[in-house]
Amino acid sequence: MKKRLAGFLAVTVTASLLAGGLVAAEDGGNDAISVVGCVLSMDHTFQQQLALGWQIPQTWDGEEVKIDIAVVDSQGDVEKELQATENYIDKGIDAWIGYPLNADALEAISKEMMDAGIIVITEGNNMVHETMGMVTDERDGGLMGGQMFVEWWTENRGDENPNILVLGDPDSEAFQRKPDAFVEYITENMENATIVGEQDSNMTEEDAMNIVASYITSTPDMNFVFCGTDADALGAMAAIEASGRTDIAICGCGGEDSIISYLYTDMTEDMGGYAFEVAYGKSAIELGYLMMEAVVQVYMDPETADYNHVDLGFTALTRDNVDEYVSNANVWRERVGLEANVFN
Repeated sequence: MKKRLAGFLAVTVTASLLAGGLVAAEDGGNDAISVVGCVLSMDHTFQQQLALGWQIPQTWDGEEVKIDIAVVDSQGDVEKELQATENYIDKGIDAWIGYPLNADALEAISKEMMDAGIIVITEGNNMVHETMGMVTDERDGGLMGGQMFVEWWTENRGDENPNILVLGDPDSEAFQRKPDAFVEYITENMENATIVGEQDSNMTEEDAMNIVASYITSTPDMNFVFCGTDADALGAMAAIEASGRTDIAICGCGGEDSIISYLYTDMTEDMGGYAFEVAYGKSAIELGYLMMEAVVQVYMDPETADYNHVDLGFTALTRDNVDEYVSNANVWRERVGLEANVFN
């Protein structure tokens, strides 16, 4: 017999919002807001920290709020996300929050949740019948990345023609707006640039590493890689370092802890290595907090809720401002009990 939650990570936490912080309990009681949170994949640092942000204490009118949160790892599989969502609808939930892997595949179940009065708060992709979605447009990040690239390349390697490999994930509609916008900006603003390939990395480090390694061999003129995620960036850097090439530069997108150390490392004499980062304007932990805060707002008073509350924005992250970025992120790490990051 098929088990609906086979292959899932499901962790249930009751958050009692007390001054002392997160308190775990076996039973939140009937007055607790019941929430299921679906992450894209716990393989991503961003998604791990997003889930931690969901568990930061919330208050309403100065009073404690109880929240039962079940965190589900969809493992990048929309069928698993659907099965988990169906399971928790059957159990009875007040809210669904998370990353919808495919809006079309989830349309019917999002309508089911809307009809049942279940609050739906999304990040990344949107759902047709969501209550509230992340208002950040990934396209803005791609355009920022394109502008940063033109400025960086002109200043540092202006006597060379850029030959760019772009890593994306067409199955994720909202996300794909970022690499598509990057290509659009470069095509319109840099006549000597060539896009040597646009490849689907599935937002995974391993796929990105294999793709970049293949291009290093098949397309030796490639000298820059635009990475749609920081997982892509880690894979790209691994392939480049293994090849011994010192002239290939990259940029990543996200601003995750895993790549920050590269911005504390000098580039090679050939200006290869980690050039810059298109980072989100808020940390994953802060985004998670905002999503749960949105749940509380809508649950308590939908008339006064801020339906533009879930917003990340983007920041141009370079070696010049990385200290400030890390300092801001550490404030949120402290709120979930993580040690402060120290990179230099």
